[in-house]
Order: sequence, then C-alpha cells, then structure tokens
Amino acid sequence: MFRSVGTCLLFILCFLTQAYNQSTCPPNLDFEAGDFTNWQCFTGRVDTLAGKNIMILNPSSPEPTRHEIISASSNPGLDPYGGFPKLCPYGGNYSVKLGNNAIDAQAEAISYTFTVPTTIDTFTFTYFYAVVFEDPQHAMKEQPRFFVTAYDVGTGELINCASFDYVSTASLPGFQQSPTNSGVLFKAWTPTSLQFAGLGGHEVRLEFRTGDCTLGGHFGYAYMDVASACSNILATAPYCIETNSLILDAPFGFKNYTWYNSDFSTIVGTGQSMTMIPAPVTTGVFYVDVEPYPGFGCRDTLQAFVKPMPLPDTPDVKPQYFCQYQYPAPIDASALPGHTLLWYTSETGGVGTSTTPRPPTNTAGPSSKYYVSQKALFGCEGFRREVVANIISTPIPSFTINNIRQCQNGNSFVFSSNSTNLDNATYKWEFGDGQTYSSTDTFSKYSYTTAGYFNVKLKAMNANTCPAEKTQLVVVVPKPVAAFAYPSPLCENQTLVTLTDQSYVPSGIASINQWWWNINGNIVQTKVAPSATAQPGPYPVKLVVTTTEGCRSDTNTAILNIRHRPLTAFGIGDLLCNNEVIRFTDQSTMPAADVNREMITKWHWTFDNSITTNTQNHYTHFSAGIHKAQLIAETSNGCKSIPLERSFEIFPKPIIDLDISDSCVYVPVTYTATDVLNNVVKFNWKFEDGHKEWTSRFTRYFNYEGNRSFTLYTLSDKGCKDTIYRPFTIFDNKSFAGKDTIAAMGEPVQLDARGEPNMQYTWTPSIGLNYSDIEKPVATLDRDQQYQLYTVTDKGCKKQSQIFIKRFAGPELYVPNAFTPNNDGHNDRLRVKPIGIKSFGYFAVYNRWGQMVFRTTNYNEGWDGTIGGKPVGTETFVYVAQAVDYKGKTMVRKGTVILLR
Repeated sequence: MFRSVGTCLLFILCFLTQAYNQSTCPPNLDFEAGDFTNWQCFTGRVDTLAGKNIMILNPSSPEPTRHEIISASSNPGLDPYGGFPKLCPYGGNYSVKLGNNAIDAQAEAISYTFTVPTTIDTFTFTYFYAVVFEDPQHAMKEQPRFFVTAYDVGTGELINCASFDYVSTASLPGFQQSPTNSGVLFKAWTPTSLQFAGLGGHEVRLEFRTGDCTLGGHFGYAYMDVASACSNILATAPYCIETNSLILDAPFGFKNYTWYNSDFSTIVGTGQSMTMIPAPVTTGVFYVDVEPYPGFGCRDTLQAFVKPMPLPDTPDVKPQYFCQYQYPAPIDASALPGHTLLWYTSETGGVGTSTTPRPPTNTAGPSSKYYVSQKALFGCEGFRREVVANIISTPIPSFTINNIRQCQNGNSFVFSSNSTNLDNATYKWEFGDGQTYSSTDTFSKYSYTTAGYFNVKLKAMNANTCPAEKTQLVVVVPKPVAAFAYPSPLCENQTLVTLTDQSYVPSGIASINQWWWNINGNIVQTKVAPSATAQPGPYPVKLVVTTTEGCRSDTNTAILNIRHRPLTAFGIGDLLCNNEVIRFTDQSTMPAADVNREMITKWHWTFDNSITTNTQNHYTHFSAGIHKAQLIAETSNGCKSIPLERSFEIFPKPIIDLDISDSCVYVPVTYTATDVLNNVVKFNWKFEDGHKEWTSRFTRYFNYEGNRSFTLYTLSDKGCKDTIYRPFTIFDNKSFAGKDTIAAMGEPVQLDARGEPNMQYTWTPSIGLNYSDIEKPVATLDRDQQYQLYTVTDKGCKKQSQIFIKRFAGPELYVPNAFTPNNDGHNDRLRVKPIGIKSFGYFAVYNRWGQMVFRTTNYNEGWDGTIGGKPVGTETFVYVAQAVDYKGKTMVRKGTVILLR
C-alpha cells in the first residue's frame, strides 16, 4: 500500500526508577520475561466522534506486527526515521514495539493492571519516549498520536495528572526533521515521570495506545521498556563525594523547574537537573517547583533530600571512525542501564548535553574531539572520557570508457580509472551483467555476450574501508533487423511497388542511418525507395541497414510476386425495354499466360457512374434512353482488371392513354386506346367474356349489369410490350312504376317506384298526385288514370315505365254471377275482386246444402270448381266475402253464382 506524506507517530517508552531505595515492581512490568506475561493486548481502529479523537479497541492476542518484543540479543539497530536505538538505552534487555508503519486508521494498545502497595505514599514511574511524525497538516483530532493514561479500576475514574495525549501539534518542544524524509518530524529520547499519590491499596490500570491518523493515510507506532525497580522518590539531591559536587534532579517531562533552598528564601537554580561545584552542603533538603506543559500533568512542589551517592564508571566508548563526505552520524557510545550520557566539548567545565554529537566529515584525519560522562538517573555524574572522531579519506571515483556505444558483434570495452583522493586504493568493477573484476589495476577490458544497457560501476576503496562508487551507462547495440513492407496484392501495371522500410534495432537501443536496397537489380541507398509498377512475374528485393554505430544487419531478401490482371468482358440481354429486366452476363477470363490459374472471385459493376453491385451477373431495370455499364473483375488475390465500359440504349414500352368509363346496360360504350409515343404496331383487347378486338377504337353494348374487365396488350416497333388490365362496371336502373291496379273512386293509391339511393323521379301527369318527384307518391282520383315514370340513377342510367289505375264505385267486393272452369283460359276460377279495401278477410263458397266447398283469405286465389279434386257439375252455389274498406268499415257480401260446364 502506498503511503502519503503525513504524520507518523513513533513512541518509545522506557520505564525506569530511581537508582536508590529500590522496592519490588509488579511482575514483568519491565518485559524482562521477554514476553507479554501480565499484559493485555488490544487492536482496533481510530476515528473521530463529536469533534474528538476516539480509539475503538478489542482484546486480542499479541500480534507480531503490532505488539512486538524487541530483544537486545537480536541487535535491532536504529529507527529508520529518527535514527535512535530501537532498544531502550536506559532499560534492560527487552523493549516493546507497539504498532507498525502500516496505515488504514489502525490502533493498538497494551495495558497492565496492578495494586499500589499500601506501604508507599506515592508510587512513581519514570519513562522515556521518542516520537516521529509524518506531518499531514490535519486537525488535531485527526492526527496520529500516542496516548498514556491510568485510571482507578474500582471507581473507573481517571487518575489526576496521569493522562498524556502526544501529537505533533502539542506544546512539547524538541521536534526535528527526519534526515531520511523531509516531511517527517521526530523527537528523540525524552524522559517523563508518572506518579500515583494517595492510592495505596487501589487497583490501577495503565494503558498505552498508538493510533494512525483518522483519515487512514498515516501511521504511528511505539517502543516501551520498564526497569526492574519502583520507588516513591520524586526528586533527589545526590552529594557526589569524589567530585565534591551536589546534583539536584527533578522528575522528567515538565516545562519549567525552579529550585529553592530549604526555607524557600532563595532560588538556587532552574532546570530538571543542575550541578553545584563545590557542593554548598552535604546534608539537608531542597525544594523544586515543577510546572508541566499544558495538558501534560499537574503543577507540584517536591522535596529533594541531600544524600551521598557514588560516582558511576566512565562510559564504554569504542574507537570512532567515519568516512570522509558521509552523512554525519552520531558517535557510537552507550550508557549502563539506569544511566544517561552527557557530552562536552572540553575536558572540564561547560554544560553537558544529552544529544549525541555528529562529527563533520569534510576533512580526512582526526576531525573532532569530544568528552563524554555517564550520569546515573537521579544520581551522580562520573568522570569524562575523551572521544576522538577519525575521518578516513574516501576516494573520489571517476573513470573513462573507450567507446560507450559499441556493436554486439566484436565489442571490447576498455574502462580506465582516473579517480582521485586515493590512499592504497583497490578497485572493483561491476559490469552490469552480473560479472565483476577486482584488482589494484586502474583499467579493465570487458566484452559483453548480450546486447542492452549496462550500468558499469567502479567501487574504489582506500585501505579496505570507506568505499565510493561511480556508475556510467554503456550500450551494447544488437544487430539491426532489416525489414520492409509492400502492398498486397501486387498486380501487373496497376499496383505501385511501394517498399516501406520497417527496419529496427531490438529494444530501440540505437538508430538506423544507412540503407542499401537492391530492387529488381537496381541499387538504391536511401531510406525511401522509389515506387513503380511492374510486369507480371517474380520481382526480387534485398535490403541491408546499418546503425549510427556501424552495426550492420543481415540481408533481408524477398521475391515479390507480380500477379496477372483479369481480362474483362460481359454481355447485355437482347430485349432492351424500360419495362423489361436487363441481363448483364459476366464473360471475364484470366490471361493465357497466367500459369498460377488464379480465379476471378469478385465483380464490380457500375451503371451510369453511380449504381454499383458486386454480383457476377446482374439483372435490373433501366429507364428509356442511353445508359452506360462498367465492369471490373477481381481475382481472389485482389488484382483488378482494367475497367470495361459499354453504352446501350433502352427503348420505351408502349404508353397507352385509355378513354373508357363505367356505363349502363343497353347504352353503347366506346373504348379508345391512344398511342402516346406513336410506336405501337399491334393492339389486342381481351374481355373476360371472351370478346376480342384488334383496333385502337371500338364500341360495345351490355345487356346486364355487373363488374367487368378487359386486358389490353400492345407491341411497339422495337418489340417492347405492355399490358394494361382495366376493370369496369355496367350499372342498371331497376325502377318500375308498378303493375296496373284497381281502386275505388277517390281511394288513395300508394305508388312505389322501387328505386335506389340518389335516384331522380318524374311522374307525369301530376294530376291526382301529392308529389310528382318522389319515389312513393300517393294518387287520389275519382276516375281512371295512367301515369308515366321517368327515373335517372346517380350513375346516369335512365328508364321509363307506366302504371294504369282503374277506378270502380266502391268500396265494394265484386263477385261474378257465373264462371266456366273448363281450362280454356277464360273465367276458369271464381274470384272476388275487392275495390277500396284496407284488409281482406275471407271468401267462402257453399253448396245448396250449406256445406263449404271452398275458402281462402287471399283474394287472388279462386275456386277451380272442384270438390276433393273432382270437378263439380253445373250447379248454383252461395258465396260469402268479408273485408275492411280503406275507411275502416267492415264489409260482408253474399250472393249466388252458377258453375257452368
């Protein structure tokens, strides 16, 4: 996972106690068991809630990457950001690393629960910490942090003055910029005291937490260690007999210290630790007023009793050697457990500092002299020891190369050192391909077996120490590859043989600057070869290329095949009319010289310079006039023929202007076909009833109505045909004035012409009619009258008919007094003739004995003179007729009638 520049938090805690009046600490509080016995581990996440930083933690087993024991036996080295020891220099053999350099808003914690001894009024810890920040410029609530707290398990309340929240934006001084990352700040080892006053017998829980930034992009971790003894002494005043000095020591971690004499009448000094030489007293007491940094403890006044203390030994310092020009590193020195080192620039006098000096390395030889003493924590300071920093000269490497770019074939590199600042120097050459060569010689020869870029490194070393190196790049140029492309297919006298150079040097290591072409026997020495068409057959091409270093390729030879083109031909159909499908038939072939027997597989037709198609044979229509057809044949290899173009004329079909319309029965219909183009030589009419005509004009009659049709076939002088199919309709006028009828004088008679919609009516004369121009007028007269009816349909069909109305006195039921049923067609049936009736009731005939021999309710029916199907002889019969007249009055008529045989 990538890590953005931001805030990294490193905390290293080192719990120590005063070097005197030791009492037993809780077991493994100092991690000297080499594990987390009696400690509880936690993991979780960090976040913000209600404007505050919170850590959401869950119990866990120790995770090696987040809860790590640091052992002195593993030589853990220095922190990569701050350059300070990972193992606490003031503690025992073990420290703890809490957290790691992973991100994603992680949080870690460890806690220790113990009971404060009842015999101790104030239980005190002194711890050392170091912090490192990758400053993310976040708000304080979002910053990575180290948090220390303690609370009373019984009450759950935080212990006063025992909670510390360390972030980069806090008021603590001493932050520096990391030498390995300019965006990182760190604070070197710093001691701080933690006290529990008045809690004897209480169960107390310590917690130490680390957290990344809440936004998830920056990390934090810590180291911890605890010494093996605990004390209730907060300030000391050791009297150092051998040096006749009195040292005043106060707890670490406060902002201001003010020392007073035993009666508070005099301020004797300031600072966490101060030395008075000679000692003003050898017994007694001093007081110190400690003022914390804001948010990091409580203000207090502490007692320091004067007690004699021994001097610690001088520190163990190894000989110090540094290489010239190296980044200044701290002097390698260590203090005994429970001690700190103080550094001076003079053998006596001056004020010591706990910051390890970094000698300058600009000049070779004995560079700087320092003095270091060892001081027991809250105890005496020992004598000073001289430390000399020796600067070993470092070569200034440099070398030349006979030619930094050489061809792979026959390469021979000569490397010559011209390094300076040498002292009994040795050389090691690294050629960049895994091979090396070491000697005291100032030059080396080497040949590479492969091509590529190689970093050649010269390591020069004086007296087997303080090496320096110089790197230069050499290039082994591989053999270039001659390559070229050309069009496909290559067709005779059609395709330009364009040779495109595609030569290259593998991996793009070098550039090509020379070309040699042999094109069908012609030599060309430019990158771009001239283009030209060629005759069919083989066409040899060769290419050789050379790089700017003179590296030459192998010869690339290709035999290009110049292919034959098809010979185009096509036929056009015979009947060229604008209403006929015109057939274009491909007749293309390959030249006889084409030994490869290539196939024609594509055809490109163009008609009138716009319409295109790709079928081998084409069928289409054209308008009348002059047209053009073009065909290009193409082989399976893509060689196209020379376009073949032909002109042809399309003749017009006959154009007939027909003059015909629907008509009526018995009306003559004239059929006229007008030759618009005057090119018709033959007419042929065919009707659906089989009738035929061969002229352009004729007349026909039809006797019955119905839908009819005909087909007209015409032929032009160029043989072009046309067919016209035409349906038409013959209409009829079915109106009828009606059958002659009888009626009573003055009786209204309803006339009915039985017409159709939109028909026009004219009844003449109009005398006695209520209307003379309607379909159903009413005739009312007291005499006989004949009416003429003239009608015209909406299709124009005309008709005339007539009706005669005979008037009788009435209303009346007329029955003859005799009839002769002899089948001569005259008076064969006995009928009643009603005049002026509205409805007819019945007509019955009885014999002389009163027996009914005939009865009907239809006055149009009559008696035929038979009874039971047998004729009756001459006899007199009685009849009875009943009806309702047109005025609504019932009529009954009786009488006798004679049947004559």
